[in-house]
Amino acid sequence: MPFYLENFISDIIILISTTSPYLIILGFLIGSIPFGLLVSIIAGYGDIRKIGSGNIGATNVLRTGNRSLAALTLFMDLSKGFLPLYLNKILIIDKLNHEIISLQYAFTCLALVLGHMYSPFLKFRGGKGVATSAGILIFLSWPCFILTILIWVLVAFATKKSSLGALAASLSAPIFLWSLKQISDVNTLYSFPKLYNSEIIVLVIIMIFIWFKHIPNIKRVINREEPKI
Repeated sequence: MPFYLENFISDIIILISTTSPYLIILGFLIGSIPFGLLVSIIAGYGDIRKIGSGNIGATNVLRTGNRSLAALTLFMDLSKGFLPLYLNKILIIDKLNHEIISLQYAFTCLALVLGHMYSPFLKFRGGKGVATSAGILIFLSWPCFILTILIWVLVAFATKKSSLGALAASLSAPIFLWSLKQISDVNTLYSFPKLYNSEIIVLVIIMIFIWFKHIPNIKRVINREEPKI
């Protein structure tokens, strides 16, 4: 078996066996809060799932015509990706060794995104996880976040389709993060001296879920039925 594949499998095994389930469950529950739906109802627009694409994210909230409400939804979905990780860092994670830090972050990141995508408050349905993933990326590496956002902006505005921008951005994020880590570990708020690949692995897994959730969008793009921004 190739050496790099052995390391990858070893990372996965350790990732599963050494993390705290409590923080992971909490991350899932925080991620599952449907802010887009809540702010739309509070603002008097009703159930956002009955508007536009039926998604609970900021792009669909924008289809109500209320840009401020869409911006608020985006901010809150970004925050639920960033803040739980940051609070973990200052309250709990810094007290652990580096190996456990990397593993805990990886699983918490995944839990946050899956909570958004499969919210128990919405009968295990939800959004596509793009904004929450972006919040996670801000925490992991702000230079990577900026590069990824540039990809989203370029593709989304060139095609007039937010979904294509999201797909391109999610695909580029692990590549950018890997490249930045090759240059310098200074690009993150923490370091992984032993399990260097954990954050790359979790971004790849998140990317797969994002693409899976975008299958209806991909079909609409192929059929030229995808709504424009």
